[in-house]
Amino acid sequence: MILNTSILKVAHLKKYFLIKGEGLFGRRKDIYAVDGVSFTIDKQETLGLVGESGCGKTTVGRCLLQLIEPTSGEIFFEGMNIVGMSRDKMRDLRREMQIIFQDPYGCLTPRMRLSALLMEPLEVHSIGTRSERKDRVAYILERVGLRPEHMQRYPHEFSGGQRQRISIARALMVNPKLIIADEPVSALDVSIRAQILNLLVELQQEFYLAYLLISHDLSVVKYMCDRIAVMYLGKIVEMAHRDEIYENYQHPYTEALLSAIPVPAVRERRGRIVLKGDVPSPINPPLGCRFHPRCSYRVEQCDQIEPELKDLGDGHFVACHLR
Repeated sequence: MILNTSILKVAHLKKYFLIKGEGLFGRRKDIYAVDGVSFTIDKQETLGLVGESGCGKTTVGRCLLQLIEPTSGEIFFEGMNIVGMSRDKMRDLRREMQIIFQDPYGCLTPRMRLSALLMEPLEVHSIGTRSERKDRVAYILERVGLRPEHMQRYPHEFSGGQRQRISIARALMVNPKLIIADEPVSALDVSIRAQILNLLVELQQEFYLAYLLISHDLSVVKYMCDRIAVMYLGKIVEMAHRDEIYENYQHPYTEALLSAIPVPAVRERRGRIVLKGDVPSPINPPLGCRFHPRCSYRVEQCDQIEPELKDLGDGHFVACHLR
C-alpha cells in the first residue's frame, strides 16, 4: 500500500570525503561518494537503492540518519529539514528512523545479553516503565521469531539468521516510521534469506513501516520494493516503479544489471551483458555521463555533457542522452 504523503524527501544530496594525496606535500582530493541524489519515499512504501559496490548507496543511507554529515543538500523527514540539526534533536528523531546493518554480529555488543540489547534503545529514549519495557521486549522478540528463553543468551550463541532477527527487533523497539535496511540478507545463507525477507514484509504491514532497501541483489529488490532507484558512481541514473524497471528499463547500466540476474528457465534467459573496464574512480569521475566509458551505446555528447535525470512520465526517471 502506497500513500500520497511522503515521509522522506531527499534533494540534491552530496557527500564528499576529503583525502590527503601521496607524499609529504600531497594535494588533498575529494572522493565524490554521493553527488546530487534526489528521491522521495512515501509512507508504507519500500524504495530499493541498487548498484555495484562503491556506488555510494550505503553512504546515502548513513547520511539520512546523520551518522555522517552531508556535504550539501536537503533531507526532509515528515516535512522537517534534518540537515544541520543539533545532536539532541537528532537523537530524539532517531526514534522515528532506524537502520538494519549488513553485518548483524558487528552491530551487537558481544558482552550484552539479548534482553539488555533490546532494552537499551528504550532506556536511551526514556520510553516506558521497567515493566512496560520488559513487555515490549517480549512482544517484539516473539514478532521476529525468537523465543523467551533466548533472552539470556549472548550474540555469539546465535546463528547468522537469528542475529539478523535480533537486529530487526532492535530497530523495531522504539516503534519507528522509517527503516533503512542496508544489505539485510547479503551475509546470510540462501536458505535463510527468504525467511528474513518475508519477515520484513510482514512487519511492514503490521507496523506501517517505510523502508529504504539498499542492495546489489536485484532479485531481492524485485521481491521487496515498490520502486527502484539505480545508482552508478554517486548518481541515480534511473528510477521507476519496480515492474517498469524490469519490463521497460531505459538506461544501459540498468540493462546490464538486469542481464546478470540468474533465471531458472532457459527459454526466459536474456543475453548476459558484460561491461568492459572497471568502475571509474570516484576521486576523478569522467566528464559527461559517468557511465560512458563502459557504455556500448554512447554518442559524442556523452563524453562532454552530463545528462539530467529526466521524467519520462508515470514516475519513470532516467539520465541518458539517448532517451
